[in-house]
Amino acid sequence: DVLSLEDMVTAELNIIRFCQKIRFPEELSCLKKGECVRRTSHLYKLNPILDGDLIRVGGRLSRAAMPLEAKHPVILAKDQHISNLILADVHQETGHGGRNHMLSHLRQKYWIPGACVAIRKVLTKCVICRKLSASSGQQKMADLPHNRITPDEPPFSRVGLDCFGPFEVKRGRTVIKRYGLIFTCLAIRAIHLEVLSSLDTDSFINGFRRFIARRGQVLEIRSDNGTNFVGAERELRQATENLNHNLINDVLLRKGVKWVFNPPAASHHGGSWERLIRSVRRVLNSVCKTQILDEESLATVFCEVEAIVNSRPITKASTDPQDLEALTPNHLLLLKSRPLLPPGLFKEEDVYSRRRWRQVQYMSDLFWKRWVKEYLPGLQERQKWNSVKRNFVSGDLVVLVDDMAPRNTWITGRIVDTVLDKNGL
Repeated sequence: DVLSLEDMVTAELNIIRFCQKIRFPEELSCLKKGECVRRTSHLYKLNPILDGDLIRVGGRLSRAAMPLEAKHPVILAKDQHISNLILADVHQETGHGGRNHMLSHLRQKYWIPGACVAIRKVLTKCVICRKLSASSGQQKMADLPHNRITPDEPPFSRVGLDCFGPFEVKRGRTVIKRYGLIFTCLAIRAIHLEVLSSLDTDSFINGFRRFIARRGQVLEIRSDNGTNFVGAERELRQATENLNHNLINDVLLRKGVKWVFNPPAASHHGGSWERLIRSVRRVLNSVCKTQILDEESLATVFCEVEAIVNSRPITKASTDPQDLEALTPNHLLLLKSRPLLPPGLFKEEDVYSRRRWRQVQYMSDLFWKRWVKEYLPGLQERQKWNSVKRNFVSGDLVVLVDDMAPRNTWITGRIVDTVLDKNGL
């Protein structure tokens, strides 16, 4: 026989009567005698009533224009199996709603004292909710890498790079897209901007060659795992192998350029240049506003933005007029027009020397002394990720964050191996 609605309702009421008989025997006995429940009972404030051997909430809403089940909901204990099943069903009916949504829906028919605790357990065990509300894994912020705190190297010896945009430019009657390429000096926080015609490998290589021609040889490059960067690194390596008979390329090969790619889906590894992209965008928005530029104007604006960002202070500005002005990347970049001179001992009197190279070298030494004394101490504090968290271990089930996709489509994975730093984190 097929179950009818009456059969389902009868079975539900019988199960509830059985559970109440087990969980509230004293209250049930008092109500059957026509007495009030004891003051020590957890149900005392609910003013419970008996309705067909069911304990319901008496409450204060008996005159409200509401259904009987909402005015006098059935009372259940929070730690019973039937309560967990009802809460799981309510969670499904509310579309995996939050605590308040579930509680409001639950009290249309049932009243569970301490329901918030039981609801929290349901939300914790729900795989879909954990996937939708999970935060990214965190660990105590690592110490700064060597390339961020090494002085006395030429600017842009070690850089991080990334692309940003697009920007619309006019070419005749058509509007085309152009992109920006940012190089960030990891030591002095200076930037260099290039305009790219597209995000393909050829365009990036041309922008990289312009950067090398203007800023000098690079020792180390850090970037994300963009396909244009990976392809560019491969093509550059193949190109230098094919041109290794050329004297210039032999020199470049001897110097070498180390290219380091950040792990996939680890944007926090490139925070030093991602933060400056935000500064560049802010200045670009204030300069360009809503107008569409032509290509020459966009290149000019990029140069102006580069100069503005490089003039920002990287140390605290003092209110004392007798103090030195705040240190900026331009303090060193303005000395970059000549090849680096041999190291030596330079005195303050050299600033008045007739030998121009000694003036330049003294000012460069002064920059690095202030950089060590004023800039580096400002990097001591961790702005976030200050406490040690549990390490991920092999076998952990995780969700891979994808900012370009909705949360409910994020991929679930299992950790196979982990890499620890020297502190075991």
